[in-house]
Amino acid sequence: MKQTFEQLKNNKTSNRIYILGSGPSVLDVTKEQWDEVNKHDSIGFNHWYVHDFEPTFYDLSYYTDSSYFKNKEEDMINLATTKFKNSTFIFNPNPNKKTNNVNYYETLINHFDLFEYQNKDIKNSNPNELGKLAKYWNDDMFTHFNIEKGNMMPNKNYIYKSRGQLFATFQLAILLGYTDIRFIGIDLTSEDKFQDHIKEAPYTSKSVGHGGEKMQARVNAENGKIDNNTHSTAQATKDGDYVGVHKLISIFYDKYLKNKGIKLTTSNPNSLLTTTGIEFLPIELNIETLMPQISFCIPSKSNLRYLKQCIRTIRNNAYRNDHDILVWIDEDKDGTLEWLSSQKDENLKFYINNTGALYGIAKAYDELIKKATTDIVMIFHADMMLGENADFELWRYLQHGNICCSTRIEPPLHPAGKEKIVEDYGMWPELTGEDPFKETEFQTAVKKYKDKYQNKSTNGMFAPWMVYKSDFNKVGGHDWRFKSAREDSDLFNRFKLEGYNLIQSWSSLVYHLTCRAGQFQHAKSTNDLKTKSNIWAELMNYSSREFIRKWGSGVKTDEYLHPVITPKYNIGLVAYNCTKELLPHLEILADTLYVDDDKTKLINHYCNTEQIHTTECLFDKVKTVYDLKMDGANNDIVIIFNCNSLTNQYYQTLLNIRETIYNQEAEFIDIEETAKDIFYIQIMDKTLNKTKYKETN
Repeated sequence: MKQTFEQLKNNKTSNRIYILGSGPSVLDVTKEQWDEVNKHDSIGFNHWYVHDFEPTFYDLSYYTDSSYFKNKEEDMINLATTKFKNSTFIFNPNPNKKTNNVNYYETLINHFDLFEYQNKDIKNSNPNELGKLAKYWNDDMFTHFNIEKGNMMPNKNYIYKSRGQLFATFQLAILLGYTDIRFIGIDLTSEDKFQDHIKEAPYTSKSVGHGGEKMQARVNAENGKIDNNTHSTAQATKDGDYVGVHKLISIFYDKYLKNKGIKLTTSNPNSLLTTTGIEFLPIELNIETLMPQISFCIPSKSNLRYLKQCIRTIRNNAYRNDHDILVWIDEDKDGTLEWLSSQKDENLKFYINNTGALYGIAKAYDELIKKATTDIVMIFHADMMLGENADFELWRYLQHGNICCSTRIEPPLHPAGKEKIVEDYGMWPELTGEDPFKETEFQTAVKKYKDKYQNKSTNGMFAPWMVYKSDFNKVGGHDWRFKSAREDSDLFNRFKLEGYNLIQSWSSLVYHLTCRAGQFQHAKSTNDLKTKSNIWAELMNYSSREFIRKWGSGVKTDEYLHPVITPKYNIGLVAYNCTKELLPHLEILADTLYVDDDKTKLINHYCNTEQIHTTECLFDKVKTVYDLKMDGANNDIVIIFNCNSLTNQYYQTLLNIRETIYNQEAEFIDIEETAKDIFYIQIMDKTLNKTKYKETN
């Protein structure tokens, strides 16, 4: 009976699927290992029917009729459907031929080839452009389904195939939504097959030299080979410089699957797949066993009550219980050092700030990451509690070039957002007392959301996040000017400019009490959470001003907290009739601010008092109109206006002026009609382009 895709997917019983190939290593699989395979889903293809193990699915999508074979006794579809009555098949049946009353799903095949000479372009292509490099056997499919070439993920209309049926079967496993895909019998080191060693197997299933020479297609493949030490599908041939199937699978893994949290492994340590970065994993082991040790990095500032529960949940709920936990003691007024010293945990390491001045979060994280001995670090807050296996669920998405963050469940202290889950599981870290942490209820919620969002990811970034240490160091770490506010937004902007993928996993969950070292650092009771810390407000104000100085705008993100960056053009503001009230607001918007010649005392007073709060030299930045006349403007854009007419509305125009310029391509920028009489904007650099960024670390 023909099935819809939804019906096909209903056969899926596990997140793990084994792809069953024809390599000789199939014969090395033990009975106990087949019992393990049987606990999950599997998909056979081509001549798998020779084996006795019945797969969940059977892929024969390439074959449409029996013309490839001489008779019914050799017909692959007939032999497979006759033997495996419980498998669901994928093929395109001949309407004039019976299908043995089997359940089947019909799909189309989109054939393509990539070539070795394209290796550099393939490596540098993004996932939505890779398909444009391919040579297709027929382009009609794109036109018929109105799908643009580029992204090569399978869809319900068709799957991609190249260098043999293996790639098509691999695509089917992806289309069905498996996150743990494993190869059995995908050896690719020769033409040998396990069928060669089974006497009663049809000659059509065997390799050349074992009976397969009776099939001209097998002989042609053998004659076209260049290297006899690999399978014909895994190498270039005499008629084409093809990328081999093992490399195609690896390319697809890197470009598409890792970003979706899908893990790909082989059960044969000698498979050619291992030469392309596909890891070996024994059949009976869980994918979690591949997870390496990482370092949790946690700054602490007299917040022992939070730190205790934070560390406890990491030890209790992480998949690995031997992760390093690194704590930076920036301040200790509550016995943090004494408590940490009393813990019998060889992987709990702590470092003390003895300078007499606070490092701040930015510098503290950098110190911890520098001291980490693992390749991977996880930025964690002391007021966070780890959900079950959150470390593994996040690691599933990690590769070089990816920064991956967990999803936060938070109590209702802040407005809801699409990037988080707002649910109340307590306001305080203790398990008893006022509004305690409801740990059992939280872990129940974690299980619910892991099931609901198992394969969900979005593009955005917030703590906690995981990164390869080398990728973190590549962007220079945190910018210490931000101390303990806006340091993360600045870093995320630079991650994006570096080209990293910012990925949020919705199956990796933490409970975040929120801002207990920041705006709620003063809070001792739930009632205290109604107000924000004055110390924090002052710090946030200075850091926000510094952020605007550096980036030319406030923090901008989309609804999932993915950074939105406006080009940082060099802007000079000529502000006539500037006042001491306006000067602080205008200075942060400009690379150079010019005020009236009689304002030198105002300039000196402002620069002397504000300099402590910025790394920029304000005396080089705030000048007089006389300086402008003498030295000229060293800016891309100069904006001239009279402060007597500067309302809050017009100030917002200035605040967003870089974005306005970025969105237009005129020599004279068109701004709001009401502001045309206020601002005169002159483009000094006629070579401005939309990709111009000025980024100073």
